[in-house]
Amino acid sequence: MSKKPDIKRKELLSPQDHAVWNAVTKDVTPLDARPETPPPPKAPIPRIIRSDSLPYDWFLGSAPEPTAKLDRKTHRNIAKGRQEFDRSVDLHGMTQDNALSTLQRVIEGCILRGDKTILVVTGKGGARFSQTAAATPVAYRTRNDFDNHSGVLKRMVPVWLASADLKPFVHSYAPAAQEHGGEGALYVILRRRVPGSSKTGADRG
Repeated sequence: MSKKPDIKRKELLSPQDHAVWNAVTKDVTPLDARPETPPPPKAPIPRIIRSDSLPYDWFLGSAPEPTAKLDRKTHRNIAKGRQEFDRSVDLHGMTQDNALSTLQRVIEGCILRGDKTILVVTGKGGARFSQTAAATPVAYRTRNDFDNHSGVLKRMVPVWLASADLKPFVHSYAPAAQEHGGEGALYVILRRRVPGSSKTGADRG
């Protein structure tokens, strides 16, 4: 089969065809000569203001460290039921991330409502041991050569209460009485006012 000759496009159009094409395309601007289309304007992002949000005063400045001890009278009144806690939260069995976010949400909600006392249940956790007698051969180590450590949440909750995110809200905390969980729970006393201010949690700036 013979190869067809290479015929240029312009040779396929008659003079009349050229005249018609030129008349049709005289108002057409080639794409490469058009200015770039400007991007559509960005819609403004509305600012969402929650009615239950705390005033910024709680998050500004420095706050004193919460006291890791309750005065004897307060602790006794709570333990005996003469002073009830306003809210309790059970973190037992949660992951650290879930426990921290839950604790923060509960504490901020209590501040907004004007609550003062929370019972935080951490659980006692299973005992685990870390080696403290590395110089002693394994075969000769005894139980006394290991440190007994409690559960993760039991250790971490006091750390969180003293952290920058939570210490503005926390006045003091201490292990609960046996009736309320003993070493597996904490009494947490919240501040009624922003540290260094007269503004309470219920005030909204």
